[in-house]
Amino acid sequence: MGHHHEKHIAVILAAGKGTRFRSKKPKVVHKILGKPMIHYVSLAVRWSNPDRMIYVVGHEKQQVIKAINCLNCVYVEQEEQLGTGHAVAVTKTYWENFDGIVLIVNGDLPLVEGETLKNAVKYMEALMKFEGAPAEGGQDFRNEDVAGVVITTKVPNPLGYGRVVKDKNHKIIKIVEEKDATYQEQQIDEINTGIYLFYAPYLNQVIDRLENNNAQKEYYLTDVIELLNQMGKDVYALMVPDYTQFIGVNDRWDLAKAENILRMKYLQFWSYAGATFHNPETVYIEFDVELSPDVEIFQGVSLKGKTSIGEDTIIEENCSVINSKIGKNVKILKGSIIEDSVIEDNSVIGPYARIRNNSVIKENAQIGNFVEVKNSVVGENTAAKHLAYLGDAQIGKNVNIGAGTITCNYDGFKKHKTVIKDKAFIGSDTMLVAPVTIGEEAITGSGSVITKDIPDKALGIERSQLRIIENYADKRRKNDD
Repeated sequence: MGHHHEKHIAVILAAGKGTRFRSKKPKVVHKILGKPMIHYVSLAVRWSNPDRMIYVVGHEKQQVIKAINCLNCVYVEQEEQLGTGHAVAVTKTYWENFDGIVLIVNGDLPLVEGETLKNAVKYMEALMKFEGAPAEGGQDFRNEDVAGVVITTKVPNPLGYGRVVKDKNHKIIKIVEEKDATYQEQQIDEINTGIYLFYAPYLNQVIDRLENNNAQKEYYLTDVIELLNQMGKDVYALMVPDYTQFIGVNDRWDLAKAENILRMKYLQFWSYAGATFHNPETVYIEFDVELSPDVEIFQGVSLKGKTSIGEDTIIEENCSVINSKIGKNVKILKGSIIEDSVIEDNSVIGPYARIRNNSVIKENAQIGNFVEVKNSVVGENTAAKHLAYLGDAQIGKNVNIGAGTITCNYDGFKKHKTVIKDKAFIGSDTMLVAPVTIGEEAITGSGSVITKDIPDKALGIERSQLRIIENYADKRRKNDD
């Protein structure tokens, strides 16, 4: 048994229903910062570099497999949820002839760090190597007494957790569930995190001997430790001080707490990378968001989906940016919403602007208050400073869009395109009835309904004759008398 193995297989338990979620969806697909909970567990496990990843799925397994989204992973179905011991037993065919470590992680631990799992594997490997001179041929001896490692942590309030009873050498004597614990055992604040490492050949010898004679009628993985002890094998506790990594998510309030912790971790990460946050407790930032140095973000800002923010950009209070790319030195003023769009460098957006559906706002453009831009390109140095709707429009550079301008892009059946060429001047309250093209340097008179193309440099104006009736107030009063 002397050869170097340094291999491990990961088993991730993701079969549970999550009754306390009161949900149609399985527990591990509920989202944290825009990604399913299981995504974070997978990420941490992958960091430990396993040879193979096996997911135990059960309740609504198709949804879970879709959320895991891994092609070269193995999915094993646990038909009935009969406990953690049973969940590991159903994966046996994948590790029963494996000479290495099986890492077992609960799928509801989204805060566990990859580094923690990696270190646990290294720790177990170190325990298994026999101290002393290598045997002939330069191979390491193996310490054949070592059967496993359980990651433990100390919590301020151990209520409800399985307590870890161990000797002074950190060998685990037993893990005792709260309801079975004596008064003395209940005083222990070192708890089982639900992350286990076992040497596969030993696990293989005991996994089928688990019994379910307990209140839950479940097969507990923790009972494996006692069976290994009976064989004269040792399981060690690896105590990790940061207990927040092991917050298990059993209901939606746990989910909210976990999301909060992770969110603050990301905000901290980005602030060390050069971003400023004002009142970070109120800033919501999802997993796929990228921030550049010297970005400044004010309270109530929400950054979602695949979003990137360029250097020196300022995002004021209560803005929402979703799946969008924001350039450098952009100012997004209060209360603006940007979705599925691109904002190029040095633009000013808002306050209270809405930009959506694959719009592109080019450099130095200004989209002001109460302007909505939908599926349109707005050229460089173009300004639409207030109260306009620009939909399905191709707008050139140095264009001025007056207040109250509306692209009438929809005729009740189809969306039509409006083209406005460079340096055009659209007077206030112009209705552009698409499809229509406004030429270069063309002008539309205020209050016009434009139904025909306007040639370059021409003025398009459409108004009925203004009539002025003198002394109308006096005449009206006479009629009333």
